[in-house]
Amino acid sequence: MTNCPLCSGKIARDTKMIEYKYKDHTREIEQSGDYCEVCGEGFLSPADLRQSKKELADFKREVDDLLTGKDLARIRKNNHLSQKEASELFGGGVRAFHKYEVGENTQSKPLDILLRLIDSNKITIEDIRRLYAPHEDQNSDVGLSVG
Repeated sequence: MTNCPLCSGKIARDTKMIEYKYKDHTREIEQSGDYCEVCGEGFLSPADLRQSKKELADFKREVDDLLTGKDLARIRKNNHLSQKEASELFGGGVRAFHKYEVGENTQSKPLDILLRLIDSNKITIEDIRRLYAPHEDQNSDVGLSVG
């Protein structure tokens, strides 16, 4: 597209700071795309939208007091889990952690709380594995490690 379908102005590739609003909060996020030099209208491809998706998702997470994708990856890696292993352990589907970390999906508040507890050493990955492992003796007590 070389001319704007709205005003017939010239379209050029550019990167602009776009203001996003979420729950009475605002943040400017860099957005690449094709922009009209006359009316300013933007035309964004799927690749352009993917570029800003993670930053926008993290902005919403910060407003909602949830861990960001970077935080999720750090906690997962600190506990020596692959994305697949974390997804299997915490649920949400085979690619859940990949989707959380890249901003495709947002983790639930209960999962967020659980990961914060793990990050602060209040519970361990082994505690979670013990809780969800098949039990040979259903009457055995399952204790949590205290950090």
